[in-house]
Amino acid sequence: MNTTSLPKPNSMEFDIHAKLKAANSHWSYCYAVHPHDKGFDYQFNTTFVGEMEFAVYERIENYFVLVDFFKSYDEACDDAKKIIDDHPDIKKMFSVS
Repeated sequence: MNTTSLPKPNSMEFDIHAKLKAANSHWSYCYAVHPHDKGFDYQFNTTFVGEMEFAVYERIENYFVLVDFFKSYDEACDDAKKIIDDHPDIKKMFSVS
């Protein structure tokens, strides 16, 4: 697993496909919605293998599609930050005491 942080492009449009490929990441680009996901528009997933990593998925019809994966809030793309900001219970996970 690649443990280095990838730089976030400043002037280019964010491309999750390029980030997945560059990181040789384990995250899936999308997965099917299951019956227990009824009513949910987002999934926030975490892994902890050596260090914590997060992924935000957005529901598009019958699939959850990867918005971004990151190790800290600052590394997240703008779309992922907006989703996190709209959910205070998730946002507080990134707050430093």
